[in-house]
Amino acid sequence: MGPLAELLLLLCVLYGGSCEDSAIIVPGEEGGQAVLPCNTMAVNATSVTWFMVNPRVEVLSCDKEGSSNPKYSRLNGSSLLILDLRLQDEGFYGCKVCSEMADPPAHIQLKIASGPHNITFQISPTNILPNGTHYTSRGSQLNFSCSSYSSPEPTNTIAFHVGNQSELFDSQNTSMLNFSLTNVAPNYQGNYTCTVVNPLSKKTRDYTIPLLVYHPPAYAMGCSVNYTGVPSQFSLTCYWLGGYPAPQLQWENDGKILSNGTLDTLLVTLNSSEYTDKPKPTCKGQHTITNEIKVDTCNVHLGYPNLQSHALRTCIKGENVTLSCSVFGANPPAVITWLRNVSNPNVEVRSGAKYQIVQIGNDSFLTIVNCSKEEDEGNYICKSENGVATKEIYIWLDVTTPHNIVGLVSAIMILFLVVVALITGTVLYCDPQIYIKGMSHEMF
Repeated sequence: MGPLAELLLLLCVLYGGSCEDSAIIVPGEEGGQAVLPCNTMAVNATSVTWFMVNPRVEVLSCDKEGSSNPKYSRLNGSSLLILDLRLQDEGFYGCKVCSEMADPPAHIQLKIASGPHNITFQISPTNILPNGTHYTSRGSQLNFSCSSYSSPEPTNTIAFHVGNQSELFDSQNTSMLNFSLTNVAPNYQGNYTCTVVNPLSKKTRDYTIPLLVYHPPAYAMGCSVNYTGVPSQFSLTCYWLGGYPAPQLQWENDGKILSNGTLDTLLVTLNSSEYTDKPKPTCKGQHTITNEIKVDTCNVHLGYPNLQSHALRTCIKGENVTLSCSVFGANPPAVITWLRNVSNPNVEVRSGAKYQIVQIGNDSFLTIVNCSKEEDEGNYICKSENGVATKEIYIWLDVTTPHNIVGLVSAIMILFLVVVALITGTVLYCDPQIYIKGMSHEMF
């Protein structure tokens, strides 16, 4: 006992007041044991008796080390040892020197903690899966109830946990806590925990219920087709996102099931030999929440790549020329490559210093730098493939040698002058009088 408590007890004794308000609190737990110290006024007192008040019951006599009840015994001469604690042992205890006649005020308050026991946590109305997990649907109202047995009355808390995040719903000092949650949203899917704490023993008990919130997909179903990069192979993708649990998806083509599964994205890879151009691959989806069934479908239009280009191009030796190739009608989008028909198999043309390839949308352009008749003349192949089909178109490049225009003009002028001279000479030779008459007219 501290100095302040001893002073209060002394005042209680001197003035005959009640000392229960200043009593020392000794905690104990049900089934355990407790030691109550005897703080008498006689410093050297060793022979004491113990009693319980309200009503007064002597639990340990002066002349005995023990009691008729084996749960009470003397410890270190003056302290009281109580075994196998029960709730009925809770109350105020006092001790006195055997030589004293009057009972001093009770100076020890024994408090017994029990529980928490028999925790019951319920969430209703919900459905329960075979593994014990509860589930409800979006927009529903849920009632939470957590109860337990504890003495003294416990602190009862209901909280929501998802990942590393927690949200406290309610906390009260009560053996039964009720709470309601309205218009349940999908983000309230997670673990719900009822925590009960005994305020005396600090003993804690938890009860956790996993709760799933079912809701249909938030978005419309979508389909897409992609070229895998492997010749004669393409992939179909079907997705229906934003729902829980995942929907059932199924790819079909011409009445044949290609693939199915319970997931929000379904991918299937096909060879072009499995595709016919009559039907359209279709994805069907179904999402079920208890008695509510939601269905949706989507399909894709597969298309062959069609090519368009000029069959003949001409290039003057030493200059640049650009070949063009356009693809249309392809789904999935086609990949365009350029080939040279100079060997078997054909050699792919790659961008570099000699060849420059640019693709803008569905148009591909091949520029040949510094045309050479020996190296560049011949067939070029524009190849388009999208997994559904592969198409090719041939383009012939003719490389010509430039002519000497100045020499040609000079030769023509010389030839013209020669012809004029010949004609003039012939005329003069045949009729010399023409020249003489002309000279006579000029003189006069």
